[in-house]
Amino acid sequence: MEETGNKDISRKRKIIIGMDGSRHAEEALTWFKDNLHEPGDFLILVHTPEYKHLITIPVMTSDAALMSRIVDEEQHVTKERMTQFQTLLDHQGIQGSVKQMGGDPGHQLIEAAVQEGADFIITGNRGLGTLRRTFLGSVSDYVVHHSPVPVIVCRLPHAHH
Repeated sequence: MEETGNKDISRKRKIIIGMDGSRHAEEALTWFKDNLHEPGDFLILVHTPEYKHLITIPVMTSDAALMSRIVDEEQHVTKERMTQFQTLLDHQGIQGSVKQMGGDPGHQLIEAAVQEGADFIITGNRGLGTLRRTFLGSVSDYVVHHSPVPVIVCRLPHAHH
């Protein structure tokens, strides 16, 4: 009888990665693939769209057609991103799914980890939400301090001049 050690090779790990379309998020996915990925892992890319164009219009606009058009455009962009994220998984050869959630990205990453029974969360250290980070703090900082599971924060390699 062969021993396999303490590791249960039949157990699949579930990993959450925050995906906003930024280079930092894509680098986090690449880092996972190159450093941690094991056969049987199931990756869940979590996307929480921020609908940036809705922020730029007056709150009390009376132009219902404008609001409708902007919402439709944001939903179209989100749908395209979701398809791009699934394609990215497929091209990396990683089993997984893409999940869209609404609300605060940090809170939603933690919520997804709890709902999915994730083993850990991976996030980039910067994303697309510059304005949000300025006022509310970074997503990665929030996740590190509130997650019930381990968190890995990936930094982009910096070129030294």
